[in-house]
Amino acid sequence: MTTPEHPNLPRRGVLALAFLGIAAAGILGGTIGYGLVGVSCSDAPTRAERLLTEAVPGFTAAGGSCAVSALVVALVATAGSAIGAGVVTVLLLRSQSEWRGHAPRSTRPR
Repeated sequence: MTTPEHPNLPRRGVLALAFLGIAAAGILGGTIGYGLVGVSCSDAPTRAERLLTEAVPGFTAAGGSCAVSALVVALVATAGSAIGAGVVTVLLLRSQSEWRGHAPRSTRPR
């Protein structure tokens, strides 16, 4: 015996569109996070670090790879963007369900 579906469930097309929107938000958020690290992080030492290396004995410039930080920030930004878009999508689908669930009220005075 199958249970009947609730009359206010969203249609499959709307759910597919919501999924694509959440996935797109995650991809764009990860791209933005990766780009921000790429702009702000440099693999080569800065000019100030090079000057300090020449002027201060024993000073070594910290020249590491930015790949790990770019990956971490991209993953965190992807998750944050997708979660945020998911929350907005759930609220939108619930409000749409409530809006369709009520019949319009009569505007005639009693």
